[in-house]
Amino acid sequence: MKGLKVMEIDTDALQGVYKRLDDLLGTEDMLKVYQEFRGTQLNLPMKLYDRDATMAAIQENFPQMSEKALADKYGYSQRWVKRVINEQGKD
Repeated sequence: MKGLKVMEIDTDALQGVYKRLDDLLGTEDMLKVYQEFRGTQLNLPMKLYDRDATMAAIQENFPQMSEKALADKYGYSQRWVKRVINEQGKD
């Protein structure tokens, strides 16, 4: 980790965001995030899954999975999933 060792980290003195990451991920993984992204301002999307990739996954998995199951899995509304399915039928 370029000079930083887990056992050398004083977790009580961490910046707030790094303390939260340490609590969530553990010190080793927090250090990985620190090394990769330090100095970078991150803006994390509300949705975990990419919209276009989700549309493709819905088209691939319907009708094996229900509209509700797809909506629950990908975190989109059932109405949006239904619209994606209906658009597929128009192609």
